[in-house]
Amino acid sequence: MNTRVHLTLRTAPDLPVEADSLLPETVTGKETADIAALPLLVGNHTETVGDHFQVEITDGSPDTADTLATLELTGNLSRFKHIGEAMTRGTLTVNGPVSFHAGAKMSGGELIINGDAGDYLGAMMTGGTIVVNGNAGHFAGSSYRGYSRGMSGGTILVHGNAGNLTGARMRRGLIAVRGTCGDLAGFSMGAGTVLIGGEVGVRAGANMSRGSVILLTPPEEIRPTFRYNATCVPAFWPVMHGSLSEAGWSVPETGPYALFKKYSGDVNEGSRGELLLYAGTA
Repeated sequence: MNTRVHLTLRTAPDLPVEADSLLPETVTGKETADIAALPLLVGNHTETVGDHFQVEITDGSPDTADTLATLELTGNLSRFKHIGEAMTRGTLTVNGPVSFHAGAKMSGGELIINGDAGDYLGAMMTGGTIVVNGNAGHFAGSSYRGYSRGMSGGTILVHGNAGNLTGARMRRGLIAVRGTCGDLAGFSMGAGTVLIGGEVGVRAGANMSRGSVILLTPPEEIRPTFRYNATCVPAFWPVMHGSLSEAGWSVPETGPYALFKKYSGDVNEGSRGELLLYAGTA
């Protein structure tokens, strides 16, 4: 077992905290005092990890460049932004809610959030896995304003609901939302997959040029810029179903050979994307 670093929040701060320094690679090999001295930007001034957290290290096997310490944060972190941002490897677990930008621009490793996540979860990430055992805000896996490319790799698994513009402008990777999702899921996506288990808002897949938006709960209407092609078992679905089940993201209403109605679109962008609507078991 690797060394485990536990940070327990003493009191929820009154001001927003920039917490991008809290990563497995920044605590690996450090003593308790060194970790407590790591900087945190609170409002417009710098404080330290020790000002807000109780630090505890549980010894395990010596950390190496390939075996980072496991970092665990506990408390109400709803004012802590950028947790796990630009993470490259290792495991970071958060027991509590987090604020905006969690896992944004991460390229590897695993971020587990046992609570709700704010807006821009996994925005512009290129690799790694994010698991949210709660709800996610708007713009999960999307691009930031002014940028044309959202998430381009990795996996986001949300066991609750997600907000608007989930997967907007994504280029690769998988976003799976177990509950409901807001408007414009997969907006202007160029590749990748967005899977939604519950009800979805309006204009799913609008302006998509490639990629797949899979809806297990068919919407009340399909955009007129999508055309029905066929009802079939997508070639990738049995593999995806098995992978999600292994990851604990259950798909009880479907089996590995589920039927989907396939619609091509958006015709305004060349009709190379697809909406797949669950249609029963083959």
